[in-house]
Amino acid sequence: MTSSKTTKRVCVTCQKGGDVFMCRGCQRIFCPVHVDEHREKVAKDVEKLAEEHELLQRDMNRDHEVQLLSSMIDTWEQESIEKIHRTATTARSDLQRWLERNNTEVKVPFAQITSEVRACQKSENYTEIDLKRWIQQLEEYRNKVEKAPVIDMLDEEDSIYIHLIKLRENTNDLAHNHFLNGSTLTLNQSMLSFQDTTLLVRERFDEIYGPAEIFEDGLVAAYAGAWLGYSSVCGINNYSSGTHHIRFRILEKFYDSPFFGIVSALQTNMEHSLETVSTHGWWNFDCSIIRGEKEQRTERDKIIRISDELTLTIDCERTQIFLKHHRSRRLLHIPVDVRSCPLPWKLLVVLHRRGDSVRIIGGTLNLTRENLSSRLSHKRKP
Repeated sequence: MTSSKTTKRVCVTCQKGGDVFMCRGCQRIFCPVHVDEHREKVAKDVEKLAEEHELLQRDMNRDHEVQLLSSMIDTWEQESIEKIHRTATTARSDLQRWLERNNTEVKVPFAQITSEVRACQKSENYTEIDLKRWIQQLEEYRNKVEKAPVIDMLDEEDSIYIHLIKLRENTNDLAHNHFLNGSTLTLNQSMLSFQDTTLLVRERFDEIYGPAEIFEDGLVAAYAGAWLGYSSVCGINNYSSGTHHIRFRILEKFYDSPFFGIVSALQTNMEHSLETVSTHGWWNFDCSIIRGEKEQRTERDKIIRISDELTLTIDCERTQIFLKHHRSRRLLHIPVDVRSCPLPWKLLVVLHRRGDSVRIIGGTLNLTRENLSSRLSHKRKP
């Protein structure tokens, strides 16, 4: 005997049978009442989807935001360049005044003395007293030339800074959130925004490795250990682009002058900094250290004296450093292999004997006109 069983179809909403319909989309069963509700729900979902499309389409239209950013760039560029022009004009005026004063106090009087010496020499009208006086005057003017005033472009603490900026892409979900924070403008998700990069401040001594002390807000470093030893002192800045000049004055030294140079900011072991592969620079102005190894020389020219001034030039673009001795006007050069000394670089000064001390007296940051138009941002103090 054979029997058959028929499955009864019921509405998924009210569980009633009878005259029911199957939705071709979701394959579910609905009664006449709930099939209309189901259709209305699907229609509302489609309408909501269309609205989401419109919202996304509106977010994709970034013309307004781009115009806003472009306007900010134009304003920042003009204000920054105007500030640089004003500063340059002031610096030129100061330089002209210094030249005029130098002519009045040094060049003109010295020219008169030179004329007197030549006239007396020609007429043979002089004595040992005149010769002694001329030698004394010559030495006085030589000292004036060697101790000429320092002229530096300094990043003054109380000035309105010019910040470097960059465009970045936001990767976190900030849809429909617009906010302005300082000089940073953040737009919708994946929109471009302004963000300050690290600002190079006037160089100071900061990190100490070994017996040393720092004074006068980081401008003076002094050896503070036993009679002999090694104290490494690094600067506060990391240099990865541009050309930078740092000027020093020797306050005290016993025999050897301090080491002036650079070390990679990625260097971890600084206990024996002069032996690290990323160390490049000079002892005594005559002995270069490259990749932590001293240059072998049989003679030493110890020209550096107390009160002498030197300028360390850090050229990140061409990966090289220079050291200038101002009194002798000598200039030394070391090319730097970034494989052994990767960027960014830090200033490194090493003191050797009790009483050794150095002062940072100035520094500059060189930027090209192209950099000024694309990498500088004006930021006012509150």
